[in-house]
Amino acid sequence: MDKPLIGRISFSPVEKNKKSTTIIVNPKLSTHKLKDYVASISSSKEVNSDLKPNKTHTVYNVYGIDSLCEGDVVEILPSGKINILYQINSSHNIIFVTSMCNCNCIMCPQPINCNEGNLMDLNLKLISLIDKSTKELAFTGGEPTIMGHDLFRLILACKHFLPETSLLLLTNGRKFSDFEYTHLYSSLSHSNMIAGIALYGDNDIEHDFIVGSVGAFNEAVMGILNLSSFGNPIEIRTVIHKHTYKKLLRISEFIYRNMAFVKHIAFMGLEPMWRARKNLKQLWVEPEEFIRYLEKSIRFLVQRGMSVSVYNLPLCLLPEHLWVFSRQSISEWKNSFDSKCLKCSVREKCSGIFDSGLDVYTNYLRPIL
Repeated sequence: MDKPLIGRISFSPVEKNKKSTTIIVNPKLSTHKLKDYVASISSSKEVNSDLKPNKTHTVYNVYGIDSLCEGDVVEILPSGKINILYQINSSHNIIFVTSMCNCNCIMCPQPINCNEGNLMDLNLKLISLIDKSTKELAFTGGEPTIMGHDLFRLILACKHFLPETSLLLLTNGRKFSDFEYTHLYSSLSHSNMIAGIALYGDNDIEHDFIVGSVGAFNEAVMGILNLSSFGNPIEIRTVIHKHTYKKLLRISEFIYRNMAFVKHIAFMGLEPMWRARKNLKQLWVEPEEFIRYLEKSIRFLVQRGMSVSVYNLPLCLLPEHLWVFSRQSISEWKNSFDSKCLKCSVREKCSGIFDSGLDVYTNYLRPIL
């Protein structure tokens, strides 16, 4: 192999016109019948000698095949490593647009990969292979709008291949301060797309300090206003940590007074990875300390008819009357529960915690019996 291969998983033979997009698992087919498939993967420790002359790429001794489902989409790298790009049974599938970003947030969990290259062809291929029954899909990074007009190509591809799938664009909103860019984004006319924009303060000093970029607050606010002027749905997202928790009510008041048009506000628990892990000492705040500020902010917004959710915080950290706002928001591949959660009576409704946060949260978890 001299380049990555991408295909949709199948455990049984498919029609001839689908072979060119299919990776077949544990095939019991002759060499001749395998030749048109993207590749075959096998849990066997040895490759079938009948397949050795075959031009179809075969990866054998693959660990974890049992975790794959019919309709998943995977990428096989030249090294033989297999990345799962899409899971048909997941409600948290993403299109990773780029790791590059024009901010430098002190709590960012996503490292920058300077060697990633342009992911456009990969993502366009992925979108064409995703099952049309998929209800939701998120564009994330890094900062997706760093890709400029290429982002529009991805949105249009979703509009073509996945017309019933709702899209969430996770962004810092700065690019939308460019009125012409916002106009072009709006002219794509996707019927079910929302921009989830980060806001960490009600003024430029506080917000810009957290995102590590002067001018980011003014650009984000202008971006939100520009998006609204074209009728685009908007969600505001605020991560809770030491630099934001006492200001949650001020941020809520700022949103209500200046952006009452937003569709949804999400208060989010910290994901302690990469820069967030490095800066954990200056970011961490005791849950019992920030809960009262979170509660006041939720009450303020709900009393004014605004939609509010709490992401990434387990139910045992929240007072019971706030459970109605809690969402199972952590993607399956990075979602965990502590061993003490096994006996919790509300585990099925709980968001759990990030894999990266098990050691951080374990002493605060109290199973509800």
